[in-house]
Amino acid sequence: MALAEISVIPIGTPTSSIGDWIAESVRVLEKEKIKYEVSSMGTLIEGKVSDIFRIAEKMHETALKKGIQRVVTTLTIDDRRDKEVTMKSKVSSVKRRLRASAKSK
Repeated sequence: MALAEISVIPIGTPTSSIGDWIAESVRVLEKEKIKYEVSSMGTLIEGKVSDIFRIAEKMHETALKKGIQRVVTTLTIDDRRDKEVTMKSKVSSVKRRLRASAKSK
């Protein structure tokens, strides 16, 4: 399983707010029934790499299909093959390290 962070930014929207456009992209994830988390700067996705690429394309296309002429999409994929990782396990790992370093001080 891979983890990905995707950010879809429509350019040239009628106002400076892009929240409605972002919501449309996230609706793609709801329909796909893939595990995801929305953050203030992007969306985290958990799944097979092939699914991530397919879904990223759908998310990118949402604004274009709604009439936006330019969209910038950033996709970062962490594809670890030596062990199974999840969004939750990666966060837990960092928190565990923080607790361990706090105890050693």
